[in-house]
Amino acid sequence: MEATDLKRAPTRGSLVTRRRLEIALGLLWLLDGALQFQPYMFSNAFFKDILGMANMGLPGPAATLDYHVAKMLSAHPVVWNAAFASLQVGLGLGLVWRTTANLARGASIPWALGVWIIGEGFGGMFMSGTSVVTGAPGAALLYAVAAVLLWPSSRHEGPAVADSGLLGPPLSRWAWTALWTGAGLLELEAVNHARSVASAQLANGADGEPPALAALNHAAGHLVAGRGALFAALVGVTAVAVGWGVQWPTTQRVTLATAVVVAVAFWVVGQDLGAVMTGQGTDPGSGPLLVLLALTLWPRRLGWDPSPNSASRSRTRAQAPAGTTVLVPAMRHDGILVQPPHNSLAPPMSP
Repeated sequence: MEATDLKRAPTRGSLVTRRRLEIALGLLWLLDGALQFQPYMFSNAFFKDILGMANMGLPGPAATLDYHVAKMLSAHPVVWNAAFASLQVGLGLGLVWRTTANLARGASIPWALGVWIIGEGFGGMFMSGTSVVTGAPGAALLYAVAAVLLWPSSRHEGPAVADSGLLGPPLSRWAWTALWTGAGLLELEAVNHARSVASAQLANGADGEPPALAALNHAAGHLVAGRGALFAALVGVTAVAVGWGVQWPTTQRVTLATAVVVAVAFWVVGQDLGAVMTGQGTDPGSGPLLVLLALTLWPRRLGWDPSPNSASRSRTRAQAPAGTTVLVPAMRHDGILVQPPHNSLAPPMSP
């Protein structure tokens, strides 16, 4: 086998594959669609409340657009919500079914960005007190980023699933760095340094939650009570470190593992699992999506994998044509090598 016939590829049996992550993204869209079918979402109050909150702090043009969209949707909430819920279920089913995955992936990006801008008000980035603990930079934006990272391209497979995606290795890592660094810089906002803000945010998340989850909220709020500046500093430094750690191969695994732990912790005590158990949650929050993004960048083990034609070429070179006799060099007893004649492939003898 020639050296050029070999290429580095993830070893067989890897649990992290592009298709599996794409199915996971589809299941999250299905969950979103199911949550959108909850009774509260068909009420006039849903669009007024969620879009009214998204409007807080938005710049003038964006606030005006959000206001007009809220007015339009509130006029016919049942029709609009049924359409939105059905669309999200369709995106989920499309991603799960391989045949329609490309179409669903492409459609999910503009829809997710639209929800991020209108429904989430740019993930609350213009709202005072927004933090990665409470879900910044917004779950909808992460849906769009995940779809881009999982978009297949003609690149050869690398250690990470995202390496063979639309952005390739450098840009996919920089996208991760930008997301986490931007979220970490939100902790520089003065309100996040207040003694009681972080404690109140964590404790108030208990409203409407099951007793066990509410107890976790109260415990977390009590733990950081009076330590707002210290908590904001720890969150900010951790987010920035997690964002930049993927840029060096030696720190990628520990960085991504840390990101998964941090994302799950904030998802539980800061986002209350996306409030899916209150009857008013529209998505599972940013936690599961940050975990999904971490898996797209996870460096898998590589091994030498022969190209499809290399094995057949090797067998062809090793086999002689049918009906021929192959003469090989022989060694005499005195150590002298005896070479065969030039016509080493003799024709078959007639019977």
